[in-house]
Amino acid sequence: MLLSTQRSGTSWVMDRLTKHPQVGGYGELLLTGVKGRPNWPPGSDDRPFLAGYVDERHPGAGDRVWGHYYLFPYLEHLYEPRRDLQAVGFKLMYSQLLRYPEILLYLRARKVRVLHLVRANLLDIYLSRESLSKRRGAHARSESKREDVKLELDPAAVVPALRRLERERALVRATLRGFRLPTRELIYEDLRADEQSLYGTLAFLGVADGRDVELSSSLVKLARTSHRESITNYETIERCLSGTRYEQFLVDAA
Repeated sequence: MLLSTQRSGTSWVMDRLTKHPQVGGYGELLLTGVKGRPNWPPGSDDRPFLAGYVDERHPGAGDRVWGHYYLFPYLEHLYEPRRDLQAVGFKLMYSQLLRYPEILLYLRARKVRVLHLVRANLLDIYLSRESLSKRRGAHARSESKREDVKLELDPAAVVPALRRLERERALVRATLRGFRLPTRELIYEDLRADEQSLYGTLAFLGVADGRDVELSSSLVKLARTSHRESITNYETIERCLSGTRYEQFLVDAA
């Protein structure tokens, strides 16, 4: 399982992991109200979304209540052993963990291995979320699709938002420790700096090292500018963060 919060690079990591022929990966299967079967990553259409699974068994009921009832049978279906796969997982966001906290009992009972993806620069998460409404899509698969988005941030909102992200991450870390789940924490920035470091994760997942397999991704970073270039009121935000532990997140140069 790949656990993280939105805009932390989960799609990029999952895209790379599923390039290994013994790894089966899925997107956010617990999205509320999303039925049918996923079309990404390639090959993931062999299992439905949770809402689709509920609809197959209780048509028209909706997954807000029945999703809890069917969650464990659904996970059993998802994690069914498959002859050609050594590891199977999906993307679970913090918000979905909050919506389905009982999933922790399943993970512990089944000793599911958790990859906890952390984006160290909390400001980048905040900026990525704020810029979504100005972008044509949540991801880009070529350089030509990258977009330079400029944002004017609310100075009164930035620090509280970063604090919430920080508390959220600390709570998840404590939860993983409390439930004693087998966990490997991945730092997004470290993976970007050394893409070979992801190969070490395969052993944690119980997969052969596979260094002869290219764990590549067709996704490219959406943002290509520095914070100074992308935040129109950069000086104001710089003063706002000055003296706080968050000032380290400002990147002045691209």
